[in-house]
Amino acid sequence: MSGFLDPFAPSIVAEYSRYIDGDLLGKIIAKNFLINVLNIPEKNVHIPVGRYGDASAKYLGEGKVVHDIGDGYVDTAQGKVTIEIKCARINIANRSSGGKGQNWAFVNVTKSPGQVDKTYDVLIAIGVRTLGLEDDQYWSHLKECQASLALEGKKFSLDTRPDEPEYLSICSFFVIPLLKQKKNYFRVNLNAIDKGSRYAEFRAWGYDHNRCKELWQQAVATAKG
Repeated sequence: MSGFLDPFAPSIVAEYSRYIDGDLLGKIIAKNFLINVLNIPEKNVHIPVGRYGDASAKYLGEGKVVHDIGDGYVDTAQGKVTIEIKCARINIANRSSGGKGQNWAFVNVTKSPGQVDKTYDVLIAIGVRTLGLEDDQYWSHLKECQASLALEGKKFSLDTRPDEPEYLSICSFFVIPLLKQKKNYFRVNLNAIDKGSRYAEFRAWGYDHNRCKELWQQAVATAKG
């Protein structure tokens, strides 16, 4: 059966995966990353599902913030490491004027929408190698990604779900300690990240487990040092 709302979707599973809300998608991918790439025991990973995190742990009384856990936390040998999760699909900058540059944009990184300073330890910003929901080239672009990954011997299909380890092959991770992140917003060009971008030093593809582990260890050491 093809898609229910999207007639071009190859299956219901693929369609549902496409339309997952970005906030929830980021949390699913982050948990997948922490468990299946960083090999952190699932019992040590705490990522509450909810747009405002775990209200019972974050608020007391009349909405007063008593403990900012960001989007969750990880129990580590260095103690509790709080994390902020951001997730972005590909955005085409200046499309209306002919722009073709593919970008990932991350907002509200250091401050809340109300301009309150955030106090988490480590940012996990996830760039997903899929086009935005509005793009009619979504499926053909994803098929191209699948083909290029197959040439590299990496398993991925259009039905791969965000909770499955293979999905991480289309995810680029920026693991940045808050102490190193000065801007509340940043944008990276997919084709220029490794050509002088300051964010290259914090970035790894989800299939590069050694590099991902190195970035996580460095970020935790900086945050807890």
